[in-house]
Amino acid sequence: MVPPKPPPPRTQQQQLPGRRLNPILCIIVALVLLGLLVGLAILITYLTLRPKRLVYTVEAASVQDFAIAKDDHISAKFNYVIKSYNPEKHVSVRYHSMRISTAHHNQSVAHKEISAFKQRPKNETRIETQLVSHNVALSKFNAKDLRGETTKGVIEMEVYITARVSYKTWIFRSRRRTLKAVCTPVMINVTANSLDRFQRVLCQTRL
Repeated sequence: MVPPKPPPPRTQQQQLPGRRLNPILCIIVALVLLGLLVGLAILITYLTLRPKRLVYTVEAASVQDFAIAKDDHISAKFNYVIKSYNPEKHVSVRYHSMRISTAHHNQSVAHKEISAFKQRPKNETRIETQLVSHNVALSKFNAKDLRGETTKGVIEMEVYITARVSYKTWIFRSRRRTLKAVCTPVMINVTANSLDRFQRVLCQTRL
């Protein structure tokens, strides 16, 4: 009797160790991709909704208690009505600070700080303010020029606006930027306190 053949020996397959992913590396890659996506979204939003230039006008102006002393010092109360218009449909503007000043031939004679406010899309905001000049020294040229204009009943002034603003659309907010507006010439009747018959002045803005 022939003995049965033994079964062939089983060949054991050597298992290669699996390559496990590093969880820290996965987190880093995910954060980088997320940052790229967010940055791309912000870039697309900025390019798509690039803010239009804000529109500023001086709607009315008057002066009270106007006087120039013999020593070339001016005292007066300048009343201005300024309109700010946001032409954007989807972008709001946040005014973090604002300073309004008035001058004659680039020499400032009065200024005032305006409280922070928010301007929604397609919004018109009226700013009524009084700038008080109390015994402010004028240059010899400006004092002489203002006296000459006063005798004619109309003085030529300038209005300067400086503000720190930021733009917001949906969840995106821009960094703070400096807005500057120059309104000139602002012709003010010194013989009457009324705001009637004032010719509106369109301001030049720069951001």
